[in-house]
Amino acid sequence: ELLVSVATPLEVLAGEDVSEHGVVGSIAIVSAGRIAVVVRGDGMRSRTIALLQEGDALVMPAEDWQGAPDARAVAATDSEVLIVTGALDEVVALDPAAGAWLVRALAQAVADRELSTAIALEPRLERRLLLKLRQLAERWGRVTPDGVRLDLRVTHQELADMVGAARESVTVAFGRLQEQGEKI
Repeated sequence: ELLVSVATPLEVLAGEDVSEHGVVGSIAIVSAGRIAVVVRGDGMRSRTIALLQEGDALVMPAEDWQGAPDARAVAATDSEVLIVTGALDEVVALDPAAGAWLVRALAQAVADRELSTAIALEPRLERRLLLKLRQLAERWGRVTPDGVRLDLRVTHQELADMVGAARESVTVAFGRLQEQGEKI
């Protein structure tokens, strides 16, 4: 509600690239659904470097993503994003509360990407999986008497895309973790 005065809603259907809607060079806020930031390399499998939900910010670069020219923001589900219709300084001047919220959302996005990068650098797959699950649980988890419940449906393939592994390797790694007594 805070951003209504400074943003325009845009519907993006599952599987669509957000940039196909002409929003390059803008800040986007997910208002409904889920957006995945996916990097595809030359002959490499795709890697999901961010999973965004309601309230998460995303900068849609005017050109290629710095350091990841093949990155794309793709709707994982039917989604709605709010496209900020001015520069950040204009938003702050027009609506200081919305500007402050937007700066916090962008800072959170940077912190999330930094953590994802650190996780990707872990050499052992089992450890990458545990770290990624912890990261997801911090955002989408709910504490229960039995531990933290992740109320987010994620397939082994989606997890594999997040940790840079084959789906089959993730399944085997989960088996090894369970054998080691990890509760997953």
